[in-house]
Amino acid sequence: MSKKNKKKHAPHEEEGGEAWLLPYSDLMTLLLAVFIVLFAVSKVDAAKAAQMSSEFREAMMTSSFVASELSNQGKAQNESSKNSKSESDTKISEEVLESFMGKYELQNLEQLKDELDAKFQKDDMSSVVTTSIDMRGLVISLNNAVFFQSGSAEIRKDNEDALIEVAGMVNSLNNYIRIEGHTDNVPMHSTLYPSNWELSTARAVSVVRLFVDKCNIEPEKLVAVGYGEYKPVADNSTAEGRTKNRRIDIIVLSGQYNDLEKQITK
Repeated sequence: MSKKNKKKHAPHEEEGGEAWLLPYSDLMTLLLAVFIVLFAVSKVDAAKAAQMSSEFREAMMTSSFVASELSNQGKAQNESSKNSKSESDTKISEEVLESFMGKYELQNLEQLKDELDAKFQKDDMSSVVTTSIDMRGLVISLNNAVFFQSGSAEIRKDNEDALIEVAGMVNSLNNYIRIEGHTDNVPMHSTLYPSNWELSTARAVSVVRLFVDKCNIEPEKLVAVGYGEYKPVADNSTAEGRTKNRRIDIIVLSGQYNDLEKQITK
């Protein structure tokens, strides 16, 4: 019995020892296929990644360039605006002014402006006096150097008559008259005027007093304001700009601003 059993079990053990080769080879084949697929996928992804990286870099460079150009243009425009800012830069179209004031009032202000311009041209003062019309009304800008000594709020006697004539002309309209004093940004240090605030306000008040005392303008119609250096119309970094900023603005107020002043004084 034992011999028969040994003969029966010997072939079975030999076959069992080689049976693992088949699944092992299948497993190796599958693993090889997996690695081949992974390798192929990684190559495709790398190519795609490289392409996407290249396109993204190109897009970013283009966007950066465009943004840089726009930024440079914006800076240039801002710088140009600062350096060349003047009364003409703030002009408003006639259509907008007419809509705001009304045709009749705008015509009255334009007529007065033409009369003043003719007077200044006749007196050879066009270079030191300018006129314009904006939402506030008719603005007459006087160069401080012509009407005041440096650091002083006293009106120069030789040009006092010119101011008196201007007062008579602007008083022809029954509008409030606002006198604004302005300076450049050069610091003001004196016992009488510690800063540009005091100097600009004192100059505006001097003009108001002249209009009341020698031009018979009703005090109720007059407003004196000092802005110091904080309402420039030109670039303070240049001598020409500082000259434009040192000014007295006589403003014949429009109807809208007239109503505002009336509400304030009530």
